[in-house]
Amino acid sequence: MNETSRGSRGGRRQALILAAAVAAIALLAACGGGSSGLSGAQASAHVYWANNNTIGRANLNGTGAIRRFISVRRARMVAVTSRYIYWASDNNTIGRANLNGTGVNQRFITGASGPVGVAVNSRYVYWANNSTGTIGRANLDGTGVNERFITGANVPDGVAVNSRYVYWANNHTIGRADLDGTGVNQRFITGASGPSGLAVSSHYIYWANEYTNRIGRANLDGTGIDQRFITGADSPDALAIDSKRVYWANFGSGTIGRANLNGTGVNQRFLITHSHPGAVAVASGR
Repeated sequence: MNETSRGSRGGRRQALILAAAVAAIALLAACGGGSSGLSGAQASAHVYWANNNTIGRANLNGTGAIRRFISVRRARMVAVTSRYIYWASDNNTIGRANLNGTGVNQRFITGASGPVGVAVNSRYVYWANNSTGTIGRANLDGTGVNERFITGANVPDGVAVNSRYVYWANNHTIGRADLDGTGVNQRFITGASGPSGLAVSSHYIYWANEYTNRIGRANLDGTGIDQRFITGADSPDALAIDSKRVYWANFGSGTIGRANLNGTGVNQRFLITHSHPGAVAVASGR
């Protein structure tokens, strides 16, 4: 075989190898990743929590904990979307950062009054003004702030929102209103004991009973109330869900607890925070 033929054949072989590699990369991208890493959507799958002046982050399986992921001023509760993480601070502001921890804005929304819970949907940011008994709301870009979007709450704490309603935790009840702020019911669910964090799935509403160390659950229409849905928590101060599990912040023991959405598989020490977490949020990447 002459040198020209060998070179031509080698070039064809390299071209075939390159084409196969390109095809493999395309297949991996279509399938959502490969052995070497995660797709962009999956990479956002994390648990976040607030502890004093930091926000921590870990993988959904509890590994890779970064306990000083974002430095903040006394974050109360946190919420996440596919792009951002939001938190309520005791300096009467709502902060925001990118999910990767960059672009931190400690004063994204100002003028709140003792904000605690924070929630986000596709259009608005909501927060509980603990000091004034109101629920605030603003556009996703931080404009159009209304600190009295909903009034008459009783030292509101956690906030949650779905496609129809906004919910909040009062001192011993769960309140609910339509997304436009009408139809306010401050006693939508009764019998809670120091409810704090709230979360809503397609079928249920969950809350943390801080005073009795239990996680409560009810149907979305307010029936089927179970104040002892999950027991054994330690001063649970916040709550979040993804498509499979419910998470809560055990302020007393410095852990993040986790269970299946049906209440089984309870693990009160799923994640050790080495702090006293007062917030938890989850971005499932799905």
